[in-house]
Amino acid sequence: MIGLMTAAGMVAGLGAFLVLRGALARPVRLGDALAALEARLPTTEEPPVVGGLEGMSERLRRALRFPITAGQQRMLNLQGRSVGDFFAEKLVWAALGFLLPALWAVLELAFGRSPGLTPLGLSLVGAAAGFFVADLRLRSGAEQQRRVATDGIHTFFDLVVLERLANASAAQAAANAAAVSDSPLFRRVSAGLERARMEQTPPWDELRRVADEWAVPELTDFADVMQLEEQGAGLAEVLQARVRELRDAHLSAQRSAAQEASEAMTLWMTIPALLLGVALLVPALLGLLT
Repeated sequence: MIGLMTAAGMVAGLGAFLVLRGALARPVRLGDALAALEARLPTTEEPPVVGGLEGMSERLRRALRFPITAGQQRMLNLQGRSVGDFFAEKLVWAALGFLLPALWAVLELAFGRSPGLTPLGLSLVGAAAGFFVADLRLRSGAEQQRRVATDGIHTFFDLVVLERLANASAAQAAANAAAVSDSPLFRRVSAGLERARMEQTPPWDELRRVADEWAVPELTDFADVMQLEEQGAGLAEVLQARVRELRDAHLSAQRSAAQEASEAMTLWMTIPALLLGVALLVPALLGLLT
């Protein structure tokens, strides 16, 4: 009974929290929307906090922001997910971990047995453990998403080279290549190039910013070569050679990773042979000892 009442109180508190957060929400400014589109923090200055009810609402809005690390933000960008979606998953896992022992307590009460305080303790432990399940899932899928992003950025390089061979300008070639796919990395590059076009600034600083945000150093080298070519250096052949070098380096890294995985599997392949040898030798050794 205590576990059921605790679960009802938690659900009521969560509902009050969501209602309060929705009541304090305000329309998104254009600058903040563009910053969210580019997966960056707003560059505008924070508005001053005033007194009274408005100041209290502003401080509460700041307190309700989701805490997240730079590494988690990068992994969410690779998967094309938002921070709200990530914390919603954490809340679902935490609620599931809390409600399973509570369900067991309800069944115990239905059969006329007293569950005691054990379900309450298990509910708290399950909620705490479930809160971090989303972090584990995010970290487990980060490596695969990084490989996909690396393969995609090399495809982007090839498309830019083809656009340049079709006599497109450097900026236009990059924009056309980024518009081919709707993957998260391509969307981020396309949004950065569009922002640079609207601000009438060179797009290569945006590519370097994307390289820093998404931890793709190859994009920085590509931006350097493209910037030199746009300035009239005539580096079309150099661009093709650099793209070829980046692709070869990526393939070498993939071969090294595959070789390490094969060597790691060698140990598990030898264990059955060792067990078979021990099974053959043990009867002979036992016969000699007896």
